[in-house]
Amino acid sequence: MNTVAFPQNTNTQYSNSKKLRVVTLNYLPSAYKFATDWIAENGHEHILAVTSPGIKTRATPSYQDMLRLVDRNVTAMVTSKMKSVLTPMLQQIKPDIILCFTFAHRLEAELCQIPTYGAVNIHPSVLPLYRGPNPMRQFYEGAKVFGATAHRIADDYDTGEILSQEYEEMPSIVTQNTAVRWGQLIKKAIADGMERAIWGKPGIVQDDRQASYAAPFTEDEKWINLDEPSSVILRKTFALNLSGGLAKTLINGQPYKIHAAHYMPNLNNKPAGSIIKQHNGTFEVATADGSVKLITELFDPNKKYANPLPRAAFFEQPLTYPTFSRAMA
Repeated sequence: MNTVAFPQNTNTQYSNSKKLRVVTLNYLPSAYKFATDWIAENGHEHILAVTSPGIKTRATPSYQDMLRLVDRNVTAMVTSKMKSVLTPMLQQIKPDIILCFTFAHRLEAELCQIPTYGAVNIHPSVLPLYRGPNPMRQFYEGAKVFGATAHRIADDYDTGEILSQEYEEMPSIVTQNTAVRWGQLIKKAIADGMERAIWGKPGIVQDDRQASYAAPFTEDEKWINLDEPSSVILRKTFALNLSGGLAKTLINGQPYKIHAAHYMPNLNNKPAGSIIKQHNGTFEVATADGSVKLITELFDPNKKYANPLPRAAFFEQPLTYPTFSRAMA
């Protein structure tokens, strides 16, 4: 694990034994769990859980799943109106701090200045790399490092002063354990970043010259090319399925939804894309430099797919996949 070194100051106004009143802003259930775990582990009070169906260009339907996790003792608010609804609410309840992690709306300075200790956003990439709505691109594109950043909220998305940052080298073979490790880095970034915000410690200004933008995946990018090396297939499938089960491929000319991809160490001399073994929707397929095992089902363009990987993998829960009663052709 790598941790960015931050400047220190001598602000000691905050006692870490003080119980703070925290507002969370999330739409992903996994992000909500990270936020509420931090609240519980530090003995703070969760007074408001804010979520939203998103904006026209970035709908966030998983907010409904997030709402199901909200404790009955916590007030929940669903709104897309930051200025006319959320700002007056915060002015009324006067929270100590805002913890934002996955939220489609920009928060203006007026809103962020209401809490005593301001507003902190968690972005699961090594900022200023992969700013924007799709940090899974760091895996899809094979970045040198992966990780997470806690930063103060500024006018533009993901541009505020960095309060904490955790990262490590991208593994040569990305597996479900990579998601577990990513979750650990996110948790550490939250803990350290929130502590620095509460103590009023300075952050690090981001270098915009080093910034990159993480755009949503295009339709073409959602199709896995089995002619590529195994490591590329694994990291692209991982990234797409963390984004909501988007990975697809063609096997013998038929479209399949990929639920998971696993590295196979054995070598083979078959052409890339050839089927080595198959049974009940599970294929071993030749790649450019070996083979991978794919857990699949025939792709239905009218079906809405989800994927068990995000929350299960982040929190080391057992993974389950669809089962099939017949062998696939």
